[in-house]
Amino acid sequence: MTSANSYRWRQRGTISLWRYLENTRNYPGWHFSADDAGCASMLALLDALLLDPAGTTRTLQLTAPSAEVLSVPNNRRAPVEGPASLKLSHAFDPEALSWNQEGGQLVLEIGQQRAPVLRKGVADVAAGKGDYCITTAPLPLWFWWWPKKRS
Repeated sequence: MTSANSYRWRQRGTISLWRYLENTRNYPGWHFSADDAGCASMLALLDALLLDPAGTTRTLQLTAPSAEVLSVPNNRRAPVEGPASLKLSHAFDPEALSWNQEGGQLVLEIGQQRAPVLRKGVADVAAGKGDYCITTAPLPLWFWWWPKKRS
């Protein structure tokens, strides 16, 4: 389902989402980083999506993290994997913030009550902050500043 607010949104910038295949004890879950335009684009999408009815979805195109992006969390040379796209879904459950797979696509369901936590993480990346995670089911979501930008 796509409605008027999120339908007008157009993606800009670079957004990366990955998970590590080794050393998952220290680096569990999904990892997010984006350049300034990617962060602004994702924040605009979150705002628009949550104005639309529950059940509305939009898909983000993702870029595989470069060696420079992976140097920020510095998980040595651990191999990574990541989806080519991420579907954001305005969840019917206002407390939702969870990952699932629909076919081969990764989906992040976001409820109204938990959306500010996700929004803060993306805003922190835009401000050059990171190195923390939020609780998402079943795996956490880590935020990492874009390379060469940290406060």
